[in-house]
Amino acid sequence: MTKTEAAPKVGIGMPVFNGEQFISSALDSILGQSFADFELIISDNASTDGTERICREYAARDRRIRYLRQPANIGAAANFKAVLDEACSEYFMWAACDDVRSPDFIEVNLNFLTLNPEYVASTSPNGFDDHPLDQQELVKFALDGEKFERFLQFFDHCWLSHGIFYSLIRTDVLRGCGVIGQSFIAADWAVDLYLASMGKINRTKDGYALFGVKGISRGSSAYREFRNHLIEMLLPFYRLTRYAGELSDGFSFGQRVRIFAILMKLNLSVAFVQLRRTVFKS
Repeated sequence: MTKTEAAPKVGIGMPVFNGEQFISSALDSILGQSFADFELIISDNASTDGTERICREYAARDRRIRYLRQPANIGAAANFKAVLDEACSEYFMWAACDDVRSPDFIEVNLNFLTLNPEYVASTSPNGFDDHPLDQQELVKFALDGEKFERFLQFFDHCWLSHGIFYSLIRTDVLRGCGVIGQSFIAADWAVDLYLASMGKINRTKDGYALFGVKGISRGSSAYREFRNHLIEMLLPFYRLTRYAGELSDGFSFGQRVRIFAILMKLNLSVAFVQLRRTVFKS
């Protein structure tokens, strides 16, 4: 599919780098969706393994796939932005190369968003691929109160917020998030908070998503890999804290203080853990 053809209802962006071990399962999961009016945009970040071959084989079999290959590695954050920039659909979602979804994932979440315009995103219960689906308790929280309540709900579940980032989202809303493409610690949380600032986020009862657990964001080196400034050694979520302050515009003074206190507690607790790891490794 090209941009000159009729725009699909849903755009799916799959940024990938060296994903040959998992990507076939992820692609099968997307192509097996019960809702078929979508375009899958793959941005290969100059992979050096068999990712390109696999993607081109799938693209040759299914015209809904548009495969793009970056001439050089542009970084993960920029690659996530690249697939969004290419989308021309009313709804959009990211799909990692090691994630799988139930066949009805798009259908149930699209049906909900179509009927509920006050919601900016919708997702299904999610788990992780380190355990069989029937042997884990799926994450089911939603962000559906008033704006301040949505912020509190997010921070209550921030460590398990993957499903929010990988929601089906109204594309015009998502494009307004200015931090997409920027690389910093908890940049995905910043996108989640932006969405929560724009409207409610639903969690359906039906469908599921299983997220891979081997990505860099779940590794012990993640904070070092995404650190941009010295201040982030003391305040790992420094950029997130600043952005949350911007999104809190309109909150009462007391509400802003409460959000700031939550963020400072997160900053200091993670900084302490990182310091302890450094000391015990030395």
